[in-house]
Amino acid sequence: MSRTDPPFAPLPHPHRPDGTDRRVGVEIEFAGLTEDATATLVRDALGGDIHRDATHDLHVSGTELGKVKIVLDTALRRLGDAGPVDKVLDALRGLIPVEIVTDPLTRDQLVQLDAFRDTLRRHGAVGTTDGVLLGFGVHLNVAITDTQDPFTWDTVLAFALIQGWLRRQMPIDDTRRLMPFVAPWPDAFVTELARIGPASTLDAVRDLYAQHCNSRNHALDLLPIFRHADAEGFDRLFPNQSNTTGRPAFHFRLPDCRIDDAAWSLDLEWQRWRLVERLAADADTLSALTHKRRAWAAQGAGKPGWTDVVQEVLGVDWAALTP
Repeated sequence: MSRTDPPFAPLPHPHRPDGTDRRVGVEIEFAGLTEDATATLVRDALGGDIHRDATHDLHVSGTELGKVKIVLDTALRRLGDAGPVDKVLDALRGLIPVEIVTDPLTRDQLVQLDAFRDTLRRHGAVGTTDGVLLGFGVHLNVAITDTQDPFTWDTVLAFALIQGWLRRQMPIDDTRRLMPFVAPWPDAFVTELARIGPASTLDAVRDLYAQHCNSRNHALDLLPIFRHADAEGFDRLFPNQSNTTGRPAFHFRLPDCRIDDAAWSLDLEWQRWRLVERLAADADTLSALTHKRRAWAAQGAGKPGWTDVVQEVLGVDWAALTP
């Protein structure tokens, strides 16, 4: 990756085994606009027809991006359309984000969505930096190649090894850092992943995840993949996650939504995810970093911080790749 790459440059392994493109679903949280105003903007910019599914839950069908959902993103919404609930939601506007959720998109559609993101900004959408309580984010649902493909699990290892380094490189809002939704994976999980090393299997990674990360509230959420791959095994290992919907996609939850910043873009966050996959595809660098993690974990007090070790292995070239 370089700064001269085109928007939403391809991943190192851009296709699934059947030759189809790996698509990307996007979720964007923001304030400053109502659900109805957002749905109208979607229709006017991307076409389609607006449908109301509940008081605070709409979708626009037949757009240039397929179906686009617009919801008030809160657990209270699931209680239904009772009058008292609606009044609470209306009173909390500005603190509870409106969320756009797309179908899995092609590269060209990602470019369209990013242009529409700027339309939202120009009509008053605000992101996580607009107030101290606005911990709004962007989620990328990146289709995997295959659950049995070692590259999928090398990507998990790559993210685990550089998650702290990414956080240091990315301007994550303090509010989101304090919230539980994007917690880093525990050190013990990262060390165990490094112990089993590259080319791990679904079962090996899933078993470790069940021991150390039995939650969706991490910067990279793997539970949808696990459920998609083996629903019966998922229910056995994650009995408290029955509401998880299976899908063959990484759920990357780390990025802030900075939609009111004219210099910010969805492509910026895409490039950060692409860096993770580039590391996964670079066997020599991934192996070197894995060995460093094993040695680092065995050291006692006084050892350097792990993010400093990552920086030493990746060097200035990789650091320059973070937008």
